[in-house]
Amino acid sequence: MRLRLLPPLLALAMLGAGCTGTSDGLGLVAADRPLPALTGPTVQGGHVAAADSAGHVLVVNFWATWCGPCREEQPALQQVWGDYQSRGVRFVGVNYRDDSAAAGAWIDEFGVTYPSIEDPSGAWADDFGFLGLPDTYVSDAGGTIRYVVTGATTAEQLSGVLDELLAAQTPSS
Repeated sequence: MRLRLLPPLLALAMLGAGCTGTSDGLGLVAADRPLPALTGPTVQGGHVAAADSAGHVLVVNFWATWCGPCREEQPALQQVWGDYQSRGVRFVGVNYRDDSAAAGAWIDEFGVTYPSIEDPSGAWADDFGFLGLPDTYVSDAGGTIRYVVTGATTAEQLSGVLDELLAAQTPSS
């Protein structure tokens, strides 16, 4: 009887923690589900919608300034963004349940040049069904989430996924 309770209790503990607590990455998992209609004001003062990225591979990364593994992965995210934006890949960050001023300072500190939507209530995180921070979702050009990285990603891991999705695209005429 006690063993049956362990997995649900473990899942609740992870959800309550909010941050996965590891920089080793918990894993890359293939997925096949629609990308939620992500839209909202950005930390940088603009507005962004996932629909603006229609026809492009899209990386959505959930992060917060209070998440240690998020801090560790941020340089890799910015590097991959710089390497792939000219190939048509789009990035959107989602700042999860965080202070706007702290999020702005983070963006300045790391020189983040892609937009980050503010998610003070955690509603977008709920729509994506994430377990904890950081989480990264990669959708194909058709708007289907093809990969989920739970935990911190690396430049090598994310680049490999992007190369695969870009190679799978058929050339447009």
